[in-house]
Amino acid sequence: MSYAWKRFLFIRLPIAVIGIALLAQTLAWSLSGVTLRRNRTDELALTVLSDPTNYRVLLLGDSITRNATARFALGAPGQIGNLATHANFGLPGEILLLERYLRTHASPQYVVLAFAPVMYRRISDIRLVRYTLWHTFRGVEEQEFLRGQYPGIESRDWLPAAADVQVRIVEPLFSSLKSHYLKLRQRGPGHIGSGSDEPNPNGPTDVSRPMPTAVERALAEGLRNAEAPINAPLLRRLCQLSQDHGFRIKLALPPMPSELESVLVGRGTLTQLHQELNAIMSTGCQVDEIFDFNRVRTYPASSFHLDLIHLFGDGWEQRYASDLRRYLNELADRSSSSEASRAPGTTRAR
Repeated sequence: MSYAWKRFLFIRLPIAVIGIALLAQTLAWSLSGVTLRRNRTDELALTVLSDPTNYRVLLLGDSITRNATARFALGAPGQIGNLATHANFGLPGEILLLERYLRTHASPQYVVLAFAPVMYRRISDIRLVRYTLWHTFRGVEEQEFLRGQYPGIESRDWLPAAADVQVRIVEPLFSSLKSHYLKLRQRGPGHIGSGSDEPNPNGPTDVSRPMPTAVERALAEGLRNAEAPINAPLLRRLCQLSQDHGFRIKLALPPMPSELESVLVGRGTLTQLHQELNAIMSTGCQVDEIFDFNRVRTYPASSFHLDLIHLFGDGWEQRYASDLRRYLNELADRSSSSEASRAPGTTRAR
C-alpha cells in the first residue's frame, strides 16, 4: 500500500469521520429543545394545550375511528373534541393527550374510548412507539410514564447524533422551520381538528372483495391478538383521572367484520373482554355497558380494506361516523349535576 493511501486511511479518513460526527452532535444539541411538528399527532399533542374550547365530550380512539371521522362534524361546534389517533399511539398516547388537555381545560363531562378490542391488549413494537411517543411527549412525568410502560424505550438516546440523523437533526430542523413559518403568519391558538361535512348514514358504498385467504389470515391474527394480556395499569390510570376530574368514561367498540365478531362471540372472547374491563374499572370508575357499533348495523368483510381493520370507502366511513355522531350527542348533559365540569387543575377532594 502506498504512502498516500496509508495517509488517507489512517489520518484523513478518521479526521473526516470525527469531524462529521462532531458537527452532527453540535447540530443535534442546538436542536434538542425544538418542539417537533412532524405529523398530525405531534400537532395534536400541542393543540390540546392551546385549544381555547372546553369540550363537553372527548373522543379517544384508534385509526378505525380517526380515518372514518376526520372529515365529518361529530357534533355542534365546541361539543366534541376528537383525539382519535392510531394504533402505534395507542392507549398510552391517548391517555397522555387527555392528561395534557386536563392540565389546561375544564374537565369534560364524558371521555369516550372507541378502541378495537385488541387495543386494550396491544403491545406495540417499541421502535415504533419510541418514534411516535418518546419524541412527542418530553415532559419529565410523561417520559417517566413511558419508561414504565415500555422499559428500554430510552435506550437509543446514548447513540451519537450521526447514527440517528433523521430523528436528531432532520426532523427537528424542519420542525423549527415550520414553527418560524407559523409565527411569521401570526397564527392564533390551534384547535383540535373537527370536520365540517355532515355524514350520510345511507350513502352509496363500495365493496372491497377481499380474498378468502386474506380473510382467514386476518381472522387468525385478530384471534391471536385478542388473547394477549389486558393492559390493566393504563385502565386504572384512566379511572384515577376520572375520579380526580369528575368525568365519566364510556367504552365503545368500533365496527369490525361481522365474520370476526361471530367467531369472537362464539368463543366468548368479547364477553371475557367486557368482564375484564368491568372488573378492572369497577373501583371508583363509573363505566356502563360497552356500546358495540356492530349492533347498530352489519359490517361484512367486504366493507373493510384487505387488512380487515379499516373501513373501505367513503360510504362505510360515513355510516360509522353518522352512528358515532348520534351516540356522542345522545350522551346526557351533566352540566347541572354535582359532577359537572370543573376548572382546569382542580381535582375532587378525597
